[in-house]
Amino acid sequence: MVTLSFDKNFTQTEITELFKSVEWESANFPEKLFNSLKKSETVITLHENGKLTGLMSAVSDEGMNVYFPYLLIDPKYQGKGFGKMLTEKMLQRYSNFYRKILICSNEKIPFYEKCGMTPYTDQCPMMKID
Repeated sequence: MVTLSFDKNFTQTEITELFKSVEWESANFPEKLFNSLKKSETVITLHENGKLTGLMSAVSDEGMNVYFPYLLIDPKYQGKGFGKMLTEKMLQRYSNFYRKILICSNEKIPFYEKCGMTPYTDQCPMMKID
């Protein structure tokens, strides 16, 4: 049985395992990752039979802009519509915000377009990663 929750009911081990399952570098910083998710404004988790299988997070300025730093689904559960479901729930939650922002790799653009997001070619995400 699949359940969605807005409660931050996850452990550091669960988070680390989920991020490792998709081979994200964030898994190399388990304590920082766990703390950042616990402090995020919103986290939607996806559980199947008690196992953390996906999540999406959001941080905002509480009015105009919301940023979605993480959306990930364990590869064993991908292709079942769970990522789209989490994205739709998050966009619904922040529907009154002017700007909804995320950064994705180019191969993920078609997925996010299906979720209602639009790539802007006249703008570029800027980052400094330490």
